[in-house]
Amino acid sequence: MRLTRISLVAALLAGFAVTASAQVAADALFLKTHRGAKEAKVATDWYAKLPTWVHSLTSKNQFIQTHLPLEFVAGKPKPMRTGVNKFEIRDANDKQFSAYLMVRSGVDGNGRAVYQATGDFAWVGWSGWPGQYIVESYPVEGNTDVNDLVGMGAWLYSEKQNKLANRVLYEAHKKSSELSPLIQAYICEKEKWILPQEGLVDWGEWDIEYQKERFILVTPEQRDKLKGDREKEAEKAHKELVALRGDFKGKPPRRKSPGRQLLILEWDFKQLKIAYQNTDYLKDQKRLDEIQVILDSIKDDLSIIADQKKVAQDKGAAGQPNDLKAKADHLEVVLQIDPQDLALRADVAAAWFAWANPATHGNSCDRVDGVKNAIPHYQAILAVYPTNTSFLLQLGKCYQAMENSKEARKYYDRVIAIDGTKGNAVTAKALIRNMDIKDQNRAKGK
Repeated sequence: MRLTRISLVAALLAGFAVTASAQVAADALFLKTHRGAKEAKVATDWYAKLPTWVHSLTSKNQFIQTHLPLEFVAGKPKPMRTGVNKFEIRDANDKQFSAYLMVRSGVDGNGRAVYQATGDFAWVGWSGWPGQYIVESYPVEGNTDVNDLVGMGAWLYSEKQNKLANRVLYEAHKKSSELSPLIQAYICEKEKWILPQEGLVDWGEWDIEYQKERFILVTPEQRDKLKGDREKEAEKAHKELVALRGDFKGKPPRRKSPGRQLLILEWDFKQLKIAYQNTDYLKDQKRLDEIQVILDSIKDDLSIIADQKKVAQDKGAAGQPNDLKAKADHLEVVLQIDPQDLALRADVAAAWFAWANPATHGNSCDRVDGVKNAIPHYQAILAVYPTNTSFLLQLGKCYQAMENSKEARKYYDRVIAIDGTKGNAVTAKALIRNMDIKDQNRAKGK
């Protein structure tokens, strides 16, 4: 349908009015917070102060933990196409900051991953720190400088991080009743919403990693839509966790093992109940009862594992070859209850290694099947903890005991690269010398 001349003019005027009112909203906010500076300047000025803030902390050895789309390949930093790793920022200047790769070093009492910094680091330009990960490190909820929060919100909007900008501005709105209507108008401008007469309303989402509820400001219509989305998310998250639990009825081992460590899975189910407690999906008592059955089953399985580890220990107590094999075999069965428990997997690997009984010099063992059985367990652990030199050393010993010098050296070299002249590097160098001597003697005997 063609517009008439009058309707076309009306449409243009309406569009101009929206743009003008939007500009008024921004101008009014920044007039109060930044002496009338333009939005682009407010955003760039806030970002320009970021290096100073980081340096103020790192200079006092207060290191910032964050995530970056960066990985290390053969010791060199490479950008990641998908995913992120955790890093610790230890130094900063106007152009870049030093980021040290962090790797998992176990779990805490709740099953959450614990990280430690490695020696792998890179100098990263400030543009390499995405906005969503700056927000996780920068003070937002506890920030009493409302103008700073407004500047951060403006910068996040310039980076197309609208939801994060809203979250930051929510905190400013909460702290200043004077700025609240201006902030609401500004958010509506950026989101292209019509500001409701009664104003915007709160919407909260549970942040599992930081154990906090994060709020944003939305229209009542948007809140209704988000409620519907949350119902779908609750159902999807619940079904995924149930699938990860695997079979849990009857005496183990069972047909399908868990796809996630039981301790972590227990934590995830508890977080599910917190994150979606206000949904109709999780207000269903039957569904809550089903979740409780799963939580009880996890507790029962963890108790079984603890008991059976003691049984395995008793089986190998005499230290004889048959006893040590019985211990390893028993632990293999126990592992099926919780195959993602890397501490338990390390016990299985150690049991097989003990049965193999490698020689002190490392070049042979009594039972080669023992190290063969240990290898896949050590590999699974190193897939999660790639810089753990204790497990790298053990894997090298397995290959050396099998007289596979090439593979053994690969792991020993990684130990030396990580530990340098200390720690497990000393043992790795000694074992390499033993391998070299044997290889040379073998060559002479041909």
